[in-house]
Amino acid sequence: MARRRVGGGQRTHPGEAGTVGLEQALTRPPTGERARFDLGDSGGPRLVGSRCGDCATAVWPGRAVCHRCGGCDVRDVPLARTAALLTFTEVHVPRPGLEVPYTLGQVRVDDGGPLLFGRVRGLAADAELPCPVRIVVSEDGGDGPAYWFEPAR
Repeated sequence: MARRRVGGGQRTHPGEAGTVGLEQALTRPPTGERARFDLGDSGGPRLVGSRCGDCATAVWPGRAVCHRCGGCDVRDVPLARTAALLTFTEVHVPRPGLEVPYTLGQVRVDDGGPLLFGRVRGLAADAELPCPVRIVVSEDGGDGPAYWFEPAR
């Protein structure tokens, strides 16, 4: 099957007369330099992502351009501290710094937040899904994970 090129470059944003408008995105820090955590929040540490003002898509870590619609009206936002655990697995293969077994899971952050994947601590073997969890952010900056999920009690 022959491949063909789709389109002649970057798509224009809906509602804009033939312009893409990425100039705003070029003035923002790259993803690797954006804040991922807010350790000074009065309610405790939390994850910081971004939300698109055009389509309301939320992501973590934050981005300068929306990956869903290509919009540039993207703002840094603190993410909710709670989520719903959607799926999990118990891992029995050792990794440096992690004692086996350990649990990994995928959560949907509350308030329209993104899907995240990470370590789950303190989950009962008979947990029913979706399971409410808290997102815990480490303040110590050690070698362990910077965030993990724990069942909401």
